[in-house]
Amino acid sequence: MKIRHLILLVPFLIISEPAHCKDNGRAYQIRLDKEGWGNGSPNDIEAVLYSACDSIHEHFAPLKEKEPIRVSRDKSGPITLFQRNIRGEIIVKINTGDRYWCQYSYQIAHEFCHVLCRFRNGSRRNLWFEESLCEMASMFALRSMAKTWKTAPPYPNWKSYSALIRDYVKDLETKHTLPEGLSLADYYSMHSEKFEKDPVNRTMNGKIAGALLIAFETNPEHWPSILYINKGKAKEDIPFSEYLKNWLNQAPKKHHMFIHSLARQFGISL
Repeated sequence: MKIRHLILLVPFLIISEPAHCKDNGRAYQIRLDKEGWGNGSPNDIEAVLYSACDSIHEHFAPLKEKEPIRVSRDKSGPITLFQRNIRGEIIVKINTGDRYWCQYSYQIAHEFCHVLCRFRNGSRRNLWFEESLCEMASMFALRSMAKTWKTAPPYPNWKSYSALIRDYVKDLETKHTLPEGLSLADYYSMHSEKFEKDPVNRTMNGKIAGALLIAFETNPEHWPSILYINKGKAKEDIPFSEYLKNWLNQAPKKHHMFIHSLARQFGISL
């Protein structure tokens, strides 16, 4: 069984010179297939993927071992597979090519968030929440890159492209804004049954993502709380309120106030 995603994005073209991506002691490792990317340089693509993932992972304490992530191009992507390959690598497929750096960033940040959530098979009843978090991760990564690339892009000649990334993510923010007059609790209450039946509804996931973004940008030290979201009873067929309570019980106490605050945004008291 697979986690499947379909993301339609406006193409974003940047021309770059080949360069090498530096490993800064990361606790994960991207292993990029070298073929299938059109006229995009594998070195440049790898640099973009690391830039997107690093913007999230920098808020995590190092994992005990390097988590290998095999990234390939495939029309079935963007997708993260439950089953690892024979080398023990997590398999991530993305559906883009050439030099469309924002598409690479959007898709890899989403899939990387699934990896950090320690995704696993089971009931799909509350999968919509993880999907929404992963949509939020894409926005978070792009907003971070729009800032960091002003002064410290992967390569010095990419600084001017920070403005293009900013424009790209602003378009996403507009699309992901909740309807006027509705709170997150209102939106969830109106669509809770739809979420449970269709957890990968990009429009609806996006609305949740946009509403949650500020919490993670304001409190990035709580990003590691998602490491515990799929533990315990998370993949059982339980109500969303119980799912959030399970997350609370599984996570370290330092994240409890943050999880409580997220639950309150949905109108749920834990």
